[in-house]
Amino acid sequence: MKRYSKLARASILTLAIASVGTLAACGSDNSSSTSDSSSGSGEGKVTLRFFSNLPDRKSGQGLAEQTVIDNYTKENPNVKIEVETLAEEPFKNKLKAYMSSNEPIDITMVHGGAELNTLVQAGYVKELNPKQYEGEQFNFLPGVYKSFTFNDKLYGLPRNSDYEVIYYNKKLFADNGVKVPTTLTELLDAAKAFRDKGIAPMSINGKDLWSFGEMYQNLVLRYSGNQNLILDAIDKKVKFADDENFLKAAQFLGEVRDAKMFQDSYMTADYGASQNMFSQGKAAMWYMGSWEAGMATNEALPEEFRQNLGVVKFPVAEDGKGSLDDLLAWNGGGYALVSSSKHPEEAKKFFDYLMSASQWAKVAWDTGAAVPAQKYELTGSESEVQKTLTDILINASSTSGASAVDYGTPKFKDDSQNAFGKFFSSKQTPEELLSALQTAVDNQ
Repeated sequence: MKRYSKLARASILTLAIASVGTLAACGSDNSSSTSDSSSGSGEGKVTLRFFSNLPDRKSGQGLAEQTVIDNYTKENPNVKIEVETLAEEPFKNKLKAYMSSNEPIDITMVHGGAELNTLVQAGYVKELNPKQYEGEQFNFLPGVYKSFTFNDKLYGLPRNSDYEVIYYNKKLFADNGVKVPTTLTELLDAAKAFRDKGIAPMSINGKDLWSFGEMYQNLVLRYSGNQNLILDAIDKKVKFADDENFLKAAQFLGEVRDAKMFQDSYMTADYGASQNMFSQGKAAMWYMGSWEAGMATNEALPEEFRQNLGVVKFPVAEDGKGSLDDLLAWNGGGYALVSSSKHPEEAKKFFDYLMSASQWAKVAWDTGAAVPAQKYELTGSESEVQKTLTDILINASSTSGASAVDYGTPKFKDDSQNAFGKFFSSKQTPEELLSALQTAVDNQ
């Protein structure tokens, strides 16, 4: 568990979190597209293939990513970068297919933790030398390599500082006289109040399953006050039946399910559908991560929505040991070099350019797209959402450094997510959920 020093608190320019990946630094668009970034003619022209989970190239992280690509091709007219983009779930499926066929992509987006581990075991991504990424050129924050490191070897670099929050619609709360929740009891009260008004209290991407795991980890943290407890369970240092906080968290998940917290048919809603419901004012809240900071400046979203977008910390348990400032935070999404690249030297040059602090980190922050995994400077023109997200991070009293669903093996990830899916799509008891999670740990 990481505690912030006084120096880190004093400098708003240094946002440090530990890491382990999740699919949480995910792309938010639910469409798919292919875009090219062409350069001028020149001798020795090279075409690099870049695979991304950010299909929206006109706003948010997709715009930031494309901006860096355009910057590079302008400075290197002999290089053309072909960009293939897919929305989150199709991206993950196609990357598995590319891995199986050893497709010669040059650079790919990767999800740290279990999913990257699969690519590492297949030899699909290249090892990196961490010493090459020290110093001011890259300015990575402490601890951010953890979800990209396996057997003490580094296989990718993170792009964002990821942490779970609740986005909410200020107008819906004000118009309906509902208090923005700071406690779990108030969260259930808000669910009832909005349901009585015919409004979905909270949108979630139930089809993708992973948000359930993030919420459960948040609840374990709120009840126990121990960032390591659930990670210790996955490491087989403690069993789910041994600590009452696991059961309390599961019981609250049951209350969430029974209170109809989430939108109707939430088990069929993917990432894009859940975001669309929230951004169209059909849900009062959205449980999601800091990587969605760009909603506040995305002009493709309704102006009324952007003006009324707020963000708050996950509520505290009144009878729990955790505080509002204990933050579920990690470093999840990033980039890796592909072993089968036909142009390894040129790919490495662009990769290093992309990950320079003056490129991804600066562009992502300046455009309001995300909170980088590198040091960045405030511009003075940040949105209120950006400012709040910054305050949440630098005031965190502890961070998890790990997303539990990605902390174990790929098999544990699949089995644990399926356990949450079964719990929310049935009348399964909290005790049965804990049993399923323990089985997932034992069989990983």
